[in-house]
Amino acid sequence: MSESSKPLIFLTGCINPAGMSHTALQDPEVRKSQYIEAIKFYLLNTDLPILFVENSNTPIPIGEFKDFSIDNRLELITFDGNNYNKELGKGYGEMLIIEHALKFSLFIRTAEFVFKITGRYKILNISSFIIDYKTSQSYNLLIDLKENLSFSDSRFLGCVPSFFSEILLKYKDRVNDSIEIFFEHALCNATHEAIIRGYRFSFLKFKPRYSGTYGTDNTVYNDSWTYWFPRNLKYILKYKLLNK
Repeated sequence: MSESSKPLIFLTGCINPAGMSHTALQDPEVRKSQYIEAIKFYLLNTDLPILFVENSNTPIPIGEFKDFSIDNRLELITFDGNNYNKELGKGYGEMLIIEHALKFSLFIRTAEFVFKITGRYKILNISSFIIDYKTSQSYNLLIDLKENLSFSDSRFLGCVPSFFSEILLKYKDRVNDSIEIFFEHALCNATHEAIIRGYRFSFLKFKPRYSGTYGTDNTVYNDSWTYWFPRNLKYILKYKLLNK
């Protein structure tokens, strides 16, 4: 695998949610510090290029990362994309972030595969997913389907960029939190469509070990190894049973 075709870590963010529904954590300074911490984690714990796209027009100074070697590794983009009807919810904003990234990011244009992560979260076992992709490359769509395949976890997923541009963004205008049609429903429908189209789909082989604060209700994830390990075993078993 050449350097130019490395997978990409794509972190999505909103530093100033400005009254967004279903978002208990509103403090921009707290949110900004969490995004910076997460970016530093991925810079330190991976060798992948990292794209951060933020939609409240609140930039993070590149100087925050002066202690890291970031040449050709870090792309920070912010834009004014949080002025839509707040009843649509933060999932609609997530769609706008993906759409903006496809239009303006240099990194995503050359990425062969994208790990998209909610930007304030650190996935402590991210290396397991990166190694698995690099060694197998047996899939081009990696999504955690739940609830009898009717709902998708949107905090972490992997895909080729064409999944975003050709399929997922078609569902943008269906997302409306006020009528309980969430980004996760759109992602699930897009996943089903992609499978029908012939995308090579994979369930997650491991449980992501999330570390950070859940923005919806401001609770802190339990990222301890003792909490995560038995749940990870269930993921491994599920994957093996589904891939017999």
